[in-house]
Amino acid sequence: MDKNYTQRKTYIATLDDLASKELLHLEMLRLYLPNSGKKNPIDMGAMAYSDRKFVIKMSSYENTDYLVVLESFLPARCTFLKRFIEYIITGGYRESSLHSLIAKVRKAFNIIDGYKETGAFLESFDDTSKVYQMITHDLRHKLYVGELTAYQAKLKQVSIAFLILIGHGRGTFDHIIKNTIQFSGKSKPTPPRELDEIRFGYETYKSLALGLTKSLVNNEHLPILLKMPDYETYLFPYANHRVTPFYSCPTDVYNDEEGRLVTIEEYCAKRPDKCKNELASNLRRTKTYLDEANTNMRAKCRRAFATTAMQAFQMLFMMLSGSYVSEMKKIEFDGAFEKAKSVTQKSYQVVKFRASGKIIQYELAHGAVELFKHYIRLREWVLDGKVFDELFFSLKVKSWEPCIVDPSSIRGFQRKKVIGVFMPASFEVLTSRQFRKTKSIFLHEQPEVSKETVAEVLGHSERTNEAHYLEVSPEVAKSEFSNFWESAHEAIQHISFNKDAHDGQHLSVAAGHCTDYQKPEPAIDAPPIKPDCVSQYGCLFCKHYVCHANDEDDVHKLFSLLYIVIGVMNASSEMAKSKELLLMLSSRVRQILLKIKSKSSLGAKNVKLYRERVFNYGELTPYWENRLQRYESMGMIFSEENIGESFEL
Repeated sequence: MDKNYTQRKTYIATLDDLASKELLHLEMLRLYLPNSGKKNPIDMGAMAYSDRKFVIKMSSYENTDYLVVLESFLPARCTFLKRFIEYIITGGYRESSLHSLIAKVRKAFNIIDGYKETGAFLESFDDTSKVYQMITHDLRHKLYVGELTAYQAKLKQVSIAFLILIGHGRGTFDHIIKNTIQFSGKSKPTPPRELDEIRFGYETYKSLALGLTKSLVNNEHLPILLKMPDYETYLFPYANHRVTPFYSCPTDVYNDEEGRLVTIEEYCAKRPDKCKNELASNLRRTKTYLDEANTNMRAKCRRAFATTAMQAFQMLFMMLSGSYVSEMKKIEFDGAFEKAKSVTQKSYQVVKFRASGKIIQYELAHGAVELFKHYIRLREWVLDGKVFDELFFSLKVKSWEPCIVDPSSIRGFQRKKVIGVFMPASFEVLTSRQFRKTKSIFLHEQPEVSKETVAEVLGHSERTNEAHYLEVSPEVAKSEFSNFWESAHEAIQHISFNKDAHDGQHLSVAAGHCTDYQKPEPAIDAPPIKPDCVSQYGCLFCKHYVCHANDEDDVHKLFSLLYIVIGVMNASSEMAKSKELLLMLSSRVRQILLKIKSKSSLGAKNVKLYRERVFNYGELTPYWENRLQRYESMGMIFSEENIGESFEL
């Protein structure tokens, strides 16, 4: 049976109206929040109906975008809305925050209305408790069968609990919540994006931003020749005409290869099913439209191109600064911005702005600062003498009037205008959290940048940075994993099984033997420790290093070296970057010893003997014994218990 959805009568109120007027018939209320980034009023009253349907094409200032079944009206929901308005007024919410709060409440009602026989929710204590427990049991079942994660179940439960808090107050809220099972779980951490993906996204948005800006600001004639990183394409006035390697939607009246209108002969060849007079009429009409767009610099199509360019610059700013949309849209602009030297890199600058009365700063490369000078030119061109306080802005629908950036429009811009059109459809949407995490990882991988500096650059505490942003980038993880196995397997090639280990051709060194002393050469590409004939650590990564498998002294040297390496790692109070190198060295030594152990009975005997003598009794070779004493004189404490626990062959 089809439900009778209909458009009801509504009225519009502002945030000031909520505080100053006694509003009646709250089921008809639409709240206008012009400073939230939303162009049209938000339909709060629709939540009073359990059967409602969102229709995006109906959205306008005059009309609500919700259809409802009038018979599904629930008086208890109006009581809730009244208390919700009181909560808003006493909470002192700003319009931008209020929009998110209303969305949170609507999402909770959507969950409830997705179940049958939940209309009594919020009518009484018993009814509310019954519905809450019923939904909780269903969430637990979905958790057990794998339809939800614990964190997803927790979010749904918490959102419904918020309705109880508003509708019934703290006492009832505590009583119902405490007597029902609670879900616990953490959100899945955001993985960092690979740098190649971010570079590709950056170059794509940069090409869009600069290409469109140049054409618009210089009043160039359409079509626009857009030079993307790997291809070129023409942009014609019609928004539905796009031809790229990732999207093909040509219009017969355009020659998308040469960037012009087709001739009547070409048009007839493309459309043999149409008569020539009709095609000639279409061609004249399109030419008139194109001429108008090239005469009127405020034509509809140029407004669309300007919006795309500004959104591309907004994406670039978030990628380069690591800011969130909510932060970016509040940045104030007075015609200039302050610059200072970077605390991390010489090629960077600190750019300072104001937002909500506070100074905020971002680290940008010199090239990025120059890039945004182009945005300033575009901004002036779009405003055309108008004044707007924020640095970034959007345009109202079918208008050149500026308005506050809507975060959802940035996501929609990526999904609808860019991904699948100017870049592959498989490319995942880029997010601010990914930018911040990738930037944090990049800075942490620079040996000269401290943890304190990274936290300062990203504008949060060291604790937050360590808890949520301290990871290894995908490229580094792959590289380290590859280097580890390359290093480990290549080390085996340096083992000699000659019967005569002391043939006079190999010079004895602290880590084994050398075939060409004082001429160090790396055995692998980009070794973690540079070969060095002085320190002896780099010997194991040198092309000339040789270990004699049938030589007790060489096995003794390797175990002594391993003892020192493990001791230095365990004695360090912090996980410094140098420990990663020692870990690689430790793995290389273990691989050599394992190979010696497995290849001959004599090798296995030597490995067993010197493992015990070194790790149980601390008998090191003279060279490594001197190293041990030197480290201890520097204040390092070598605990034999910890070294033994860390050793595993």
